[in-house]
Amino acid sequence: MTINHRAEAKKHLDTAARHCNENPPDMRIAEVSAWIGQGYATLARGSETASTATDVREALQSLRRRFADTQSLVAAHIAEGLASGEANRWKAAVELRSALDEAFCNVDDLVDTQLADEGVDPQSACKAPAYRAPSNTEWSDPWAPDPDTTAQIPEPIRRILAGHLAEMLLDPRTDHVPKWARGITFELKREGVDLGDEIKKRITDLTLGADPSDPPF
Repeated sequence: MTINHRAEAKKHLDTAARHCNENPPDMRIAEVSAWIGQGYATLARGSETASTATDVREALQSLRRRFADTQSLVAAHIAEGLASGEANRWKAAVELRSALDEAFCNVDDLVDTQLADEGVDPQSACKAPAYRAPSNTEWSDPWAPDPDTTAQIPEPIRRILAGHLAEMLLDPRTDHVPKWARGITFELKREGVDLGDEIKKRITDLTLGADPSDPPF
């Protein structure tokens, strides 16, 4: 059973106060009660100090974890800016990293690790986009969205491709043909040619018939 040291200290000190008079026996009781009360008070202070120390230690650990998480997120943001080919974005990343250095919060190692993980040379990333040394491969932003070149494909070709792929997806004779169609569709999308909507429309036409509102040509 856990003893409430504070409550015990208060009880014995109250007893000491009640017996504090000119009667010698009462004075002896008051003296002993005061000693016991002070002992419990010391224990209470020790428990509170230990509890406070534990709370402070846990709070510090939580702050350290949050600080490390914040550093990682900021480093990733800086790395993205440095790796991009956009001058303004690169400049903002450089300025943010410099400001963190001045605030004694250096994240250079984290930034370099993030760049290396994305296949970007940290030293090249530190150079302004206009002054980066030419290489055999074109500089690219590893975080840039996938290119969309669908509109560059003539509409008749897109229609023909979507029609054939839709028919392959609906082929009931074998599982291989629909699988090939899905593979071709995904490969085209990875190369920036998204025929998803046109394939869906063609499948609808094949299964439900053409939309009556569409012109018959």
